[in-house]
Amino acid sequence: MEAMIKCKVQLSSDRYARGEMIFIIISNVGDDSIKVSKCIIESMGVSIEKYVNQLLRPGESTTVIWDQYRNGDPADPGEYRVTCIAGDANCSSSFTVMP
Repeated sequence: MEAMIKCKVQLSSDRYARGEMIFIIISNVGDDSIKVSKCIIESMGVSIEKYVNQLLRPGESTTVIWDQYRNGDPADPGEYRVTCIAGDANCSSSFTVMP
């Protein structure tokens, strides 16, 4: 039995300038409500957690904004992956921060 897709992550772009705000849209594409706990943004072994803690009904979305700062310091350019945790489901997408 295949796992049902429950969530989807969309980004406004796949490439961003340094310092540009990144809008991460998490959507419930399943048939049941899901609780999105957090999104993890990772690059080169470094991760940033953005807590969401929001219940999404089928068809609903929420937006998380990342200002490209990590512990008070600007994030480095490079390839990033964002993974959002929704109960037992994970959904992800990738993007690049340009030098």
